Amino acid sequence: MSKHNKTYQPVQLLTIEASEDIPSARFVSYSGELCGVETRAFGVSEIDFSEGDVASVITLGTAVVETSEAILQGADVTSDADGKAKTAGALHPVNGRAIDGCSSASFIRIKFVP
Repeated sequence: MSKHNKTYQPVQLLTIEASEDIPSARFVSYSGELCGVETRAFGVSEIDFSEGDVASVITLGTAVVETSEAILQGADVTSDADGKAKTAGALHPVNGRAIDGCSSASFIRIKFVP
């Protein structure tokens, strides 16, 4: 299980049935799965959930998300194939903006953007 020591401030958490096992700090889709590559997220998982659980997902405010690559502070982020954050390209859906930066795969705080 991955760990982080970052603080965050969720403003809104909504529940969704997990349609697969979901690790904490990952982008979750509207269908209750980990987001796929460059997919619009429903939110970010706060803790680990098992398939069939009613998962509480952060949908507004700030959240901690695991990254798959280096990300610059202030960059727009989208999801990779495992629901981790990666830098969003010009045509990719933006799931949040990086409050922190990282020089390799790590954990960052993001602010959700409309």
